[in-house]
Amino acid sequence: MRICIVYHQRLGDIIRVLPIARHLAGQGHSVYVECLAQYWGLFSCVSYVRPSDPKQRDKMRFGRVLELEIWPHRYDEYRASGKPWGDFVFGLFPEFAQLNQRPEFDLIDEQPPLEDYGFSREICLLAPFGYSQGKQYHAGALMEACRRVAKRPIVFLADEAQEAKLLTWRVPQAMILRAKSPAHLPRIIRDAEEMFTINSSPCIIAGAVRKEFWHVSSGVAQDDAFSPASRVVTVGD
Repeated sequence: MRICIVYHQRLGDIIRVLPIARHLAGQGHSVYVECLAQYWGLFSCVSYVRPSDPKQRDKMRFGRVLELEIWPHRYDEYRASGKPWGDFVFGLFPEFAQLNQRPEFDLIDEQPPLEDYGFSREICLLAPFGYSQGKQYHAGALMEACRRVAKRPIVFLADEAQEAKLLTWRVPQAMILRAKSPAHLPRIIRDAEEMFTINSSPCIIAGAVRKEFWHVSSGVAQDDAFSPASRVVTVGD
């Protein structure tokens, strides 16, 4: 059967539905995640699911469509539940409720290593940005918090817009790593010797591929993408 998982936006959430896609693919289904085109690059680091264009749903003739997206129609229900994101979304269908929620990037080693970006592994990768955080931190404050715990030179992880912001703050270009594709992020994040991140998609990836990393809480327990690898740091202490 051809199955569509609907999750149009937010990179971190799209990553978090990958275990459902993998489970369904393991049953022999052809699985697609319907999402915006800006996220399609991610799917180069997984073999078991492909992206799908929301505008092409009718043409794809899916045998099953799973609407998992919280925003906008399930947001109030999610908040009222008090459940973490994973427990709420995976619990929407009983068949997924007991799945391991850890994403797997099975093509991770086919992606470029840090060295291809001009960096050694002996760095602390600092991911100070996100797009849907209620609590915002200035990159300078996060850098100071990172310096208190990190032993390696700090390198900022940023996309194109975030890189421009860092440059206006006079962060040297040599301290900025901009991934050319979302598919490159899992290997970059895995291979850096140290990692420090806010509650964002790099945090979700780090929880999937790293044994440990530093994580700044969102301040809202329901929103925190905690994993067994997380070591929580409070900014400003």
